[in-house]
Amino acid sequence: MKIIYKIKQIAMCLCLVAMAASCDDSLPDVGGAEQNYNSVYGLLKANTNLSLYYKAIELTKLETTLDTADSFTFFVPTDAAFEAFLVKSGYVNTLGYPDINLVPVDVLKQIVLSHVVKGVKKRVGKLTGVEADYLETGQLTTLANLANSDLYLLDVKVEEGVLKVNGSDKAAVGLDYYGTNGFVHVLDNVISLIPPSPSITSVSQAFASPGDVLVLNGANFVNVTSVKFGEEEATFKTVSNSKIEVTVPADFGSYALIKVQTTFGTSNTATVGVKFLLYGDDFSGSATPESSGGWGGSSDFQSTVKVSRGTYAIEKYADAWSGFNIGFNTLNIADYGYLKISVYPTQSTKILVSLNSDFADEFGTTVTLTAGQWNNISIPFSDLKTDKVGATFNTLFIKEYSNGITVDPGNPSILYFDDIGFL
Repeated sequence: MKIIYKIKQIAMCLCLVAMAASCDDSLPDVGGAEQNYNSVYGLLKANTNLSLYYKAIELTKLETTLDTADSFTFFVPTDAAFEAFLVKSGYVNTLGYPDINLVPVDVLKQIVLSHVVKGVKKRVGKLTGVEADYLETGQLTTLANLANSDLYLLDVKVEEGVLKVNGSDKAAVGLDYYGTNGFVHVLDNVISLIPPSPSITSVSQAFASPGDVLVLNGANFVNVTSVKFGEEEATFKTVSNSKIEVTVPADFGSYALIKVQTTFGTSNTATVGVKFLLYGDDFSGSATPESSGGWGGSSDFQSTVKVSRGTYAIEKYADAWSGFNIGFNTLNIADYGYLKISVYPTQSTKILVSLNSDFADEFGTTVTLTAGQWNNISIPFSDLKTDKVGATFNTLFIKEYSNGITVDPGNPSILYFDDIGFL
């Protein structure tokens, strides 16, 4: 009986020890991990709320890379965020459920490494007794960047103790766990450092000749493979992620549609030149258009004050909501896809541009102008609501549209227009 009693005592003690250990470990928001005594890898392994990220580590066989004594800062999506990413990316099984096993290993490996910064221990909130650098707004080099230099660096934004990463407007959930060799920041989004498709925002010249070197401004010019004028490949130089210098091909005519191709996608269409030139220095040899009208300020069709190209430009004193129209011989909508126009404003403002109608603002589109420079604008016909215009057009309306923009009343607002045409 004594032996049985002692066995019961021992068993009870073991049970109490186990319960005590369980209580010490049971941090609900950590998923049972011991924050203070685990490595950051150990935290990931034990955290039931970050199981999909840990599963990704296992599937990509990165355990030996990440389970070391080196310093690490992890940015890890919650399981809910990871599942949302899988669904959005199409990695769902036949029942429609997200399935991480469907992600190609090379893709999954890049995802895992995009969330890890090695060699530093960085956290957001200050913690007494814990040595760490503190995250600040800026860029960090992840293990994915070390493996592939074409990837974007990790953008980190910290404001008033709130962390956002990778350009997301979603704040981190506010949990950052510390281990013996670093920190785990829990995110509400999955990081992707893959550059988006390139985009062209402007071309340095509205018109060009063979051999001219144009500057394409835009974004995501990463690993550019070609720049094409129509179907013709042009010689180019990638100056930066936002700037390309391209030489106009020898067989260039009077216009071209320009596209940039990278290994990550194809850009929007930019334009140079026109099919039909409405106004250069004049209107097909005439100093004035076939018909014209205006309101709220005078117009001069032969001004020499500010000229983009050639000798003359159109000068319009632009009172608030003032405007003018230019009439021309009837053109077919189907023959054109873009309105081209260069505008120099003396003050920052907007203009409303439309075809055939100045009565309904919804028939046109607004363009924001930068003061003190020529704004070379290319407006797709789809933005001009040509489906409402009809089969033909013969009038261009331009209206000052500074709604919401402060215009200096002490100085006259003047708009200069040059190189107006259709492509």
